Amino acid sequence: MSSTELEVKLEIGTDVVRRLPGKTALRQMSLGQPARKELQSIYYDTADHRLHRENASLRLRWDGRRWIQTLKFGTAVAHGLSNPIEIEHVVDEPELDLDRIDDPELTPWLMKIVSAGPLLPVFETNINREIHMLSCDDVGTVELAIDNGEVRNPEKSEAINEVELELKSGLPHALLTVSEKLFDGDKIAASGASKAERGYALSRQVCNDAPQPHLFKKPDLSADMPADDAFRVIGRSAADQILDNWNLLPLSNDPEVPHQLRIGLRRLRASLQIFRSFVTSDDLMRLAKEARDMGRVVGHLRNADVLLDDIASPAIKALGKDKKHRAMLDYLKQNQALQRRSVREALEGERWTHLKLNCMLFDQAVDRALMNTRSGVVYEEAYALSGRELERVWRRVQKRGRGFANHRLEERHELRKMLKTMRYASDYFLQLYPRPDAKKFFARLRQLQNVFGYLNDVAMAENLAAAIALDHPDRKDLQKSVAKICDWHNQRAKKAMRNADKRWRKLSGSRKYWR
Repeated sequence: MSSTELEVKLEIGTDVVRRLPGKTALRQMSLGQPARKELQSIYYDTADHRLHRENASLRLRWDGRRWIQTLKFGTAVAHGLSNPIEIEHVVDEPELDLDRIDDPELTPWLMKIVSAGPLLPVFETNINREIHMLSCDDVGTVELAIDNGEVRNPEKSEAINEVELELKSGLPHALLTVSEKLFDGDKIAASGASKAERGYALSRQVCNDAPQPHLFKKPDLSADMPADDAFRVIGRSAADQILDNWNLLPLSNDPEVPHQLRIGLRRLRASLQIFRSFVTSDDLMRLAKEARDMGRVVGHLRNADVLLDDIASPAIKALGKDKKHRAMLDYLKQNQALQRRSVREALEGERWTHLKLNCMLFDQAVDRALMNTRSGVVYEEAYALSGRELERVWRRVQKRGRGFANHRLEERHELRKMLKTMRYASDYFLQLYPRPDAKKFFARLRQLQNVFGYLNDVAMAENLAAAIALDHPDRKDLQKSVAKICDWHNQRAKKAMRNADKRWRKLSGSRKYWR
């Protein structure tokens, strides 16, 4: 018998496990009493792990009453979400019975693997499982499995402490709603691996390669794609960028990691804003607010990185060696280390659980919003929506840009933020307009935003000078160093401002490719 599972896998602490039975949400959603099982699973593969390389797993499991043989495909876990195809058969004894797998497409593939070498036990898991069947607002039924135990091979073992939520019936967004009700306010982590993957990892050599920042992967759109599908793929790409860099932040000192995390948060907010005229909900508005708040937290570390790497270092290199500048670099490095610790601690907290769950299950968040939207959703294609939204955002840019040459700092900052939204919207939809004028508009937009970014960094250096004068009145070395750094950048900022005025006029005069 084959079926497709949809599962969420979360790693939780023992304190969360202890509190879970007493939660009102669990009692209100429960259908009957929980069941408890001791599960022993033996995973089989060839000596060179060919099944694993094919993204499959094969196991025998004793569930306390019988042996069950299970073949799974698509076993990878992405940010806690798993969607494998599963083929199960009851077998009479703890031995593989491949004849039970009579699928005409799978049998030749499996026989080819077996012909290359026998299937042997590779590792096993021993799990104590507590199972709750939950009903979610008449939307769906979800199985909650609380697992603790271990995975082991003859040489090593590793503890397992996680929960799995599997959709048993109904709509997929029931998984998101149940997860929120049970764990919002608790510290959780998206599981990065299935139990099978953990077993294979025991025999895998440790990889010492430095983790790389996750850049945004622009999704493919088509003009006739439904707007809700476009929303899903754009928002999901931003959510993936957030989750990957969020996971990397405790492991890497690379300044690009918080930078890419912040970009992901901005892109998520931009996608929610762009599609707001199509669909919105209280949950999506809360998601946008949480992304904004996390962006502000991460911004403290990003600002510390910019002050050291993009403001102080190039200026000092140009100004020449000086003890005052060495003291400034030391001061900025200490500030960078302080901000890194602070941001890491802040992002580990339970404050962000709702954001994390909605990023993990972004498709389901959109599904729920579509079902619950108060205004009703009218079918629309991506091309039509893109033209309307690009025009709306551009009009806001124009409004912010009036009197550009006489803008105060805060007005320039607001225009810069609106230009970012315009840039992200153009980046998403440019592929729907394969014309030279579209690429020219986007290039001019990006150039102007880069100039504004530099001007913003220079303004941040001025704020640093004021903070040093206030907090360290006796540190004349720091005050003199930051003054020279600011002078060096201010000379360039004047030229950049003249350049910005020219680029703004060019952008304003560009043909608007979506019209």
